[in-house]
Amino acid sequence: MAIDWPKFTRIADSVAKKVALEYPGIDAEDIRQEILLFIVEKKSTYEKTDYPDGQLRLNFRKVAISYAGRERYRYIYHSAEYVYTSSEVRALFDAAFFQPEMWEKPPVKDDGISVTSGGACVALWDLDRAYASLSPADAEVIAKRYERGDSLSSAEAMRLTRAVDKITRFLNNKTVKRQTEAKHHDGPQRRPSLVPAN
Repeated sequence: MAIDWPKFTRIADSVAKKVALEYPGIDAEDIRQEILLFIVEKKSTYEKTDYPDGQLRLNFRKVAISYAGRERYRYIYHSAEYVYTSSEVRALFDAAFFQPEMWEKPPVKDDGISVTSGGACVALWDLDRAYASLSPADAEVIAKRYERGDSLSSAEAMRLTRAVDKITRFLNNKTVKRQTEAKHHDGPQRRPSLVPAN
């Protein structure tokens, strides 16, 4: 039995796009290519077994998550900068943002609330700037869920997801901007000597 490449490619594309949303900064096309490479490497298995679409999605998602996780770790390791996830942003809103007592002292790494970047805590006011950049409707749905604890309709839940994604992108863009500015302020780099040392 031959592999149904159009079907496999379509499912890989769908999985890659969803995982890319969960891992800001990781390109969906790169994830898709990793899944397709996996299929080629396991070609004999996929030729022998007629997996249902749901099982294919599950298999491809495992490959995609593994790849995205490795790439995220590599980025953090080489850049010494943190990439924020939507779940971390949600945790900050849930545990700290709407709690007045949390604003009286800077969050610390061990409180389970703050997000760290290169060993320095990201203060709540960074999140406040991101929150202030939202439209009134997006800000309201965040307040409804995390400040008042009200239940959301399905439309509001979708708006909340989009609003949290916007804040995540805002924070990640600021991180990249800070990183770029820091590199420019380091001054010119000395070129390596072409003459071997004695």
